[in-house]
Amino acid sequence: MMTESLENNNKFTIKYYKEFLTLAKDQGYLFVTLRDFLKKGCPSKGHVVLRHDLDLKPQTMQKMLDVENELGINSSIFVRITGNAYNFLSYPVLHMIRKAELDGHEIGLHTSCVEFGQINKVDPLKILSLECDLLSKFVNLEGIAPHRDLNYAYNSLPYIEKNWDEIQKLGVSYHAYQKQIEDACVYVNEGFNPHLCWRKYAPEEVIPTGNSMCILTHNHWWYDVHPFEEWR
Repeated sequence: MMTESLENNNKFTIKYYKEFLTLAKDQGYLFVTLRDFLKKGCPSKGHVVLRHDLDLKPQTMQKMLDVENELGINSSIFVRITGNAYNFLSYPVLHMIRKAELDGHEIGLHTSCVEFGQINKVDPLKILSLECDLLSKFVNLEGIAPHRDLNYAYNSLPYIEKNWDEIQKLGVSYHAYQKQIEDACVYVNEGFNPHLCWRKYAPEEVIPTGNSMCILTHNHWWYDVHPFEEWR
Protein backbone atom coordinates (compact mmCIF):
# COMPACT_ATOMS: atom_id res chain seq x y z
CA MET A 1 0.00 0.00 0.00
CA MET A 2 1.35 3.40 -1.01
CA THR A 3 1.32 6.05 1.72
CA GLU A 4 3.16 8.73 -0.26
CA SER A 5 1.96 10.03 -3.63
CA LEU A 6 2.23 12.77 -6.22
CA GLU A 7 -0.03 14.84 -3.98
CA ASN A 8 3.11 15.24 -1.86
CA ASN A 9 5.29 15.71 -4.92
CA ASN A 10 8.26 17.17 -3.08
CA LYS A 11 8.38 14.41 -0.46
CA PHE A 12 11.00 12.09 -1.87
CA THR A 13 11.41 9.97 1.23
CA ILE A 14 13.26 6.70 1.66
CA LYS A 15 9.97 5.27 2.93
CA TYR A 16 8.28 6.18 -0.37
CA TYR A 17 11.24 4.75 -2.29
CA LYS A 18 10.89 1.40 -0.56
CA GLU A 19 7.13 1.42 -1.10
CA PHE A 20 7.16 1.80 -4.87
CA LEU A 21 10.04 -0.66 -5.28
CA THR A 22 8.10 -3.18 -3.21
CA LEU A 23 4.97 -2.52 -5.26
CA ALA A 24 6.85 -3.18 -8.51
CA LYS A 25 8.44 -6.31 -7.10
CA ASP A 26 5.06 -7.61 -5.89
CA GLN A 27 3.64 -6.98 -9.38
CA GLY A 28 6.28 -9.32 -10.80
CA TYR A 29 8.76 -6.81 -12.18
CA LEU A 30 12.33 -8.03 -12.59
CA PHE A 31 15.00 -5.54 -11.50
CA VAL A 32 18.16 -5.54 -13.60
CA THR A 33 21.19 -3.33 -14.03
CA LEU A 34 21.43 -1.22 -17.16
CA ARG A 35 24.26 -3.44 -18.38
CA ASP A 36 22.15 -6.59 -17.97
CA PHE A 37 19.07 -4.95 -19.51
CA LEU A 38 21.07 -4.41 -22.69
CA LYS A 39 22.41 -7.96 -22.60
CA LYS A 40 18.83 -9.23 -22.38
CA GLY A 41 17.90 -7.32 -25.54
CA CYS A 42 16.03 -4.47 -23.81
CA PRO A 43 12.70 -6.21 -23.11
CA SER A 44 9.79 -3.77 -23.20
CA LYS A 45 7.72 -5.54 -20.53
CA GLY A 46 8.21 -6.50 -16.91
CA HIS A 47 11.64 -5.02 -16.20
CA VAL A 48 12.89 -2.14 -14.06
CA VAL A 49 16.28 -0.51 -14.47
CA LEU A 50 17.20 1.56 -11.42
CA ARG A 51 19.75 4.19 -12.39
CA HIS A 52 21.37 6.48 -9.84
CA ASP A 53 23.35 9.54 -10.94
CA LEU A 54 25.67 10.27 -8.03
CA ASP A 55 25.88 14.04 -8.59
CA LEU A 56 26.21 15.34 -5.04
CA LYS A 57 26.31 14.28 -1.39
CA PRO A 58 27.52 10.69 -1.82
CA GLN A 59 26.92 10.15 1.90
CA THR A 60 23.16 10.04 1.12
CA MET A 61 23.46 7.17 -1.39
CA GLN A 62 23.80 4.43 1.19
CA LYS A 63 20.20 4.80 2.39
CA MET A 64 18.91 3.90 -1.06
CA LEU A 65 21.37 1.03 -1.36
CA ASP A 66 20.25 -0.32 2.00
CA VAL A 67 16.67 -0.50 0.74
CA GLU A 68 17.72 -2.21 -2.48
CA ASN A 69 19.88 -4.73 -0.66
CA GLU A 70 17.04 -5.50 1.73
CA LEU A 71 14.69 -6.15 -1.21
CA GLY A 72 17.26 -8.10 -3.23
CA ILE A 73 17.35 -5.48 -5.99
CA ASN A 74 20.36 -4.41 -8.06
CA SER A 75 20.87 -0.95 -9.56
CA SER A 76 23.32 0.98 -11.74
CA ILE A 77 25.23 3.79 -10.02
CA PHE A 78 27.03 6.37 -12.15
CA VAL A 79 29.79 8.18 -10.26
CA ARG A 80 31.69 11.36 -11.04
CA ILE A 81 35.46 11.40 -11.34
CA THR A 82 36.08 15.03 -12.34
CA GLY A 83 34.39 18.11 -10.87
CA ASN A 84 34.12 19.72 -7.47
CA ALA A 85 31.17 17.80 -6.01
CA TYR A 86 33.10 15.09 -4.15
CA ASN A 87 36.31 13.12 -4.22
CA PHE A 88 35.73 9.68 -5.73
CA LEU A 89 38.98 8.51 -4.13
CA SER A 90 38.04 9.60 -0.62
CA TYR A 91 37.99 6.71 1.82
CA PRO A 92 34.21 6.52 2.40
CA VAL A 93 33.14 7.09 -1.23
CA LEU A 94 35.49 4.51 -2.72
CA HIS A 95 34.57 2.04 0.01
CA MET A 96 30.86 2.55 -0.63
CA ILE A 97 30.97 2.02 -4.39
CA ARG A 98 33.27 -0.99 -4.19
CA LYS A 99 31.01 -2.52 -1.56
CA ALA A 100 28.00 -1.77 -3.78
CA GLU A 101 29.60 -3.65 -6.67
CA LEU A 102 30.31 -6.61 -4.41
CA ASP A 103 26.61 -6.56 -3.45
CA GLY A 104 25.65 -6.94 -7.12
CA HIS A 105 25.17 -3.34 -8.19
CA GLU A 106 26.74 -1.93 -11.35
CA ILE A 107 29.13 1.03 -11.23
CA GLY A 108 29.34 3.32 -14.24
CA LEU A 109 30.93 6.66 -15.08
CA HIS A 110 28.96 9.91 -14.82
CA THR A 111 31.01 12.13 -17.08
CA SER A 112 31.00 15.85 -17.79
CA CYS A 113 33.96 15.59 -20.15
CA VAL A 114 32.80 18.39 -22.47
CA GLU A 115 32.06 20.82 -19.64
CA PHE A 116 35.36 20.00 -17.95
CA GLY A 117 37.20 20.29 -21.25
CA GLN A 118 35.64 23.66 -22.08
CA ILE A 119 36.54 25.14 -18.71
CA ASN A 120 40.12 23.82 -18.71
CA LYS A 121 40.81 23.99 -22.46
CA VAL A 122 41.45 20.25 -22.71
CA ASP A 123 40.30 17.77 -25.34
CA PRO A 124 37.14 16.08 -23.95
CA LEU A 125 38.35 12.69 -25.15
CA LYS A 126 41.47 13.05 -23.00
CA ILE A 127 39.28 13.79 -19.99
CA LEU A 128 37.01 10.85 -20.73
CA SER A 129 39.99 8.55 -21.24
CA LEU A 130 41.43 9.59 -17.87
CA GLU A 131 38.09 9.05 -16.14
CA CYS A 132 37.56 5.61 -17.66
CA ASP A 133 41.10 4.54 -16.90
CA LEU A 134 40.91 5.61 -13.27
CA LEU A 135 37.46 4.18 -12.52
CA SER A 136 38.21 0.88 -14.24
CA LYS A 137 41.13 0.40 -11.87
CA PHE A 138 38.60 -0.18 -9.08
CA VAL A 139 35.39 -1.50 -10.70
CA ASN A 140 34.21 -3.39 -13.77
CA LEU A 141 33.38 -0.40 -15.94
CA GLU A 142 31.11 -0.92 -18.95
CA GLY A 143 28.73 2.05 -19.09
CA ILE A 144 28.82 5.84 -19.07
CA ALA A 145 26.13 8.48 -18.56
CA PRO A 146 26.68 12.18 -19.31
CA HIS A 147 26.36 14.74 -16.53
CA ARG A 148 25.56 18.42 -16.92
CA ASP A 149 25.29 21.00 -14.17
CA LEU A 150 21.93 22.77 -14.20
CA ASN A 151 23.50 26.20 -14.59
CA TYR A 152 25.94 25.33 -17.38
CA ALA A 153 25.20 24.80 -21.05
CA TYR A 154 27.78 22.24 -22.15
CA ASN A 155 26.02 18.89 -22.46
CA SER A 156 28.34 15.94 -23.11
CA LEU A 157 25.67 13.73 -24.73
CA PRO A 158 25.93 15.12 -28.31
CA TYR A 159 29.70 14.72 -28.13
CA ILE A 160 29.39 11.15 -26.88
CA GLU A 161 26.95 10.22 -29.64
CA LYS A 162 29.08 11.84 -32.36
CA ASN A 163 32.33 10.25 -31.15
CA TRP A 164 30.95 6.91 -29.97
CA ASP A 165 33.24 4.78 -32.15
CA GLU A 166 36.31 6.39 -30.60
CA ILE A 167 34.85 6.31 -27.09
CA GLN A 168 34.21 2.57 -27.29
CA LYS A 169 37.95 2.08 -27.74
CA LEU A 170 38.30 3.25 -24.12
CA GLY A 171 36.72 -0.02 -23.02
CA VAL A 172 33.08 0.98 -22.47
CA SER A 173 30.25 -0.87 -24.20
CA TYR A 174 27.25 1.44 -23.79
CA HIS A 175 26.00 4.87 -22.83
CA ALA A 176 22.81 5.39 -20.85
CA TYR A 177 20.86 7.22 -23.57
CA GLN A 178 21.18 4.70 -26.38
CA LYS A 179 18.08 4.51 -28.55
CA GLN A 180 17.33 0.86 -27.82
CA ILE A 181 17.13 1.65 -24.10
CA GLU A 182 14.85 4.65 -24.53
CA ASP A 183 12.62 2.84 -27.04
CA ALA A 184 12.07 -0.09 -24.65
CA CYS A 185 11.43 1.80 -21.40
CA VAL A 186 9.13 4.34 -19.87
CA TYR A 187 11.55 6.97 -18.60
CA VAL A 188 10.80 7.98 -15.00
CA ASN A 189 12.87 10.69 -13.34
CA GLU A 190 12.70 13.59 -10.93
CA GLY A 191 12.86 17.21 -11.99
CA PHE A 192 11.61 20.69 -11.20
CA ASN A 193 8.20 22.06 -12.23
CA PRO A 194 8.86 24.47 -10.52
CA HIS A 195 9.54 22.39 -7.37
CA LEU A 196 10.91 18.88 -7.18
CA CYS A 197 8.51 16.32 -8.61
CA TRP A 198 8.37 13.40 -11.00
CA ARG A 199 8.78 15.03 -14.41
CA LYS A 200 6.16 13.05 -16.34
CA TYR A 201 5.20 9.81 -14.64
CA ALA A 202 5.47 8.49 -11.12
CA PRO A 203 6.57 4.86 -10.79
CA GLU A 204 3.25 3.84 -9.24
CA GLU A 205 1.46 5.18 -12.34
CA VAL A 206 3.48 2.97 -14.68
CA ILE A 207 3.61 -0.20 -12.59
CA PRO A 208 0.03 -1.36 -13.40
CA THR A 209 0.82 -1.25 -17.15
CA GLY A 210 3.59 -3.83 -16.91
CA ASN A 211 5.76 -1.70 -19.20
CA SER A 212 9.49 -1.72 -18.56
CA MET A 213 10.81 1.35 -16.76
CA CYS A 214 14.12 3.12 -16.43
CA ILE A 215 13.88 4.98 -13.11
CA LEU A 216 16.54 7.66 -12.78
CA THR A 217 17.08 9.07 -9.29
CA HIS A 218 19.50 11.50 -7.69
CA ASN A 219 20.36 10.45 -4.16
CA HIS A 220 20.81 13.98 -2.79
CA TRP A 221 17.06 14.61 -3.21
CA TRP A 222 15.99 11.60 -1.09
CA TYR A 223 15.87 11.51 2.69
CA ASP A 224 14.35 9.95 5.80
CA VAL A 225 12.89 13.00 7.55
CA HIS A 226 14.10 16.12 5.71
CA PRO A 227 16.61 16.98 2.94
CA PHE A 228 19.27 18.36 5.30
CA GLU A 229 19.40 15.52 7.81
CA GLU A 230 22.99 14.57 7.00
CA TRP A 231 24.00 17.67 9.01
CA ARG A 232 22.31 16.42 12.16
